[in-house]
Amino acid sequence: MEKIYLIGGLGVDERVFTNIHFKNYEKQVIKWLEPLPNEPLPDYCKRLLPQITSENPVIAGVSFGGMVSNEISKLIPVKKVILISSIRSWHEMPWYFTLSGRINLHRLVPMNWVRKSTHLLRWLFWVYDKENQKLLSTIAGETSPVFLKWAVNAAVTWRGEERDGFWQIHSNKDRTFPLRYIKHPDVVLKGTGHLMVVQKAAQVAEEIDAMLAKM
Repeated sequence: MEKIYLIGGLGVDERVFTNIHFKNYEKQVIKWLEPLPNEPLPDYCKRLLPQITSENPVIAGVSFGGMVSNEISKLIPVKKVILISSIRSWHEMPWYFTLSGRINLHRLVPMNWVRKSTHLLRWLFWVYDKENQKLLSTIAGETSPVFLKWAVNAAVTWRGEERDGFWQIHSNKDRTFPLRYIKHPDVVLKGTGHLMVVQKAAQVAEEIDAMLAKM
């Protein structure tokens, strides 16, 4: 069975993909590596490549994982890149993230506070049920501060451009990458937020299955 390679977001791991299943594809989660000091994102993506063993793979990235998927598509031929709660290019990034990247404002934010701030995570990810709040808080609390600091910087300074063959599924309650900045999403799910891969796992999988069936 052909594989879909899944890449999580900033501060989330393979647990966010627990409830997502595809009809004709086997899911394979790419595991984050600890970044090297001052490692550029393209170099980091090269170190992820040994985890991708298929030729012309289908890659699906959530949030920051979408940016990583974009960079990987520059390194190897891909069949399709699926963006989940992510952006096609830096032009879809909210202006305040871009500004932060330019003036290094994000470097003033203590990452340990971000990891442990339940209220911030709950608001940012639009997660209000206790089960998913607990999952999100657990994953964030276990995320390496070194990785989180590196990934935040990599995200807000990313200048990737839109590439051909991308497919984008977004939500109307996304507070990390608000829908108003997304130029031409292929599918918009309603009543869910940035963590829709967990909150609407079955619906996300159904939309992806339908898209892949047309290929």
